[in-house]
Amino acid sequence: MRQLNRRDLLAGSAAMALLPGTVFAAGNDFFRLGLAEPAVEIEPKLDLPDLDGTVHTLADYSGKILLVSFWATWCPPCRKEMPGLARLNRELGPEGFAVLAVNVGDRQDRIEGFLDEIDHDGLTVLMDTDKAMPSTWFLRGLPVTYVLDGTGKVALAAIGDRVWDSEEMVSALRSLKTA
Repeated sequence: MRQLNRRDLLAGSAAMALLPGTVFAAGNDFFRLGLAEPAVEIEPKLDLPDLDGTVHTLADYSGKILLVSFWATWCPPCRKEMPGLARLNRELGPEGFAVLAVNVGDRQDRIEGFLDEIDHDGLTVLMDTDKAMPSTWFLRGLPVTYVLDGTGKVALAAIGDRVWDSEEMVSALRSLKTA
């Protein structure tokens, strides 16, 4: 399979945002929020432990809108957006949403040390210590976040940090449940 870069992943997203029948719900402008449909089909896979050792798979989240954010402790934009992801999960979790923060490459003690410094209550943190996820999810930098629909299909992608718990973002993500 050809290696994709950031442009490949989101190429053509502006045009796709204007087409009828996309996942862009009426009244919400995902593209303006920095979310776009990936230009390539991604077949996501997930089989990773959380900090307690429980292995999580995509099937565990079937029927939910799933936000999967890839991050690392050495990444300043990743560190910046983590508390917002936790707040988003606390707000939308009861409504059939889930947020997974997948750490790429850090040791567990380093992850836990960082988490002790921030608000992360309610956020499920998974560990990809072997760095297996970058090739599966087309990661060429961090942070990268994907939004999967209730069937496990990648609907939206974001490269770089976002304000995940902003009123506008929360409203837009809520609209996916009715789209």
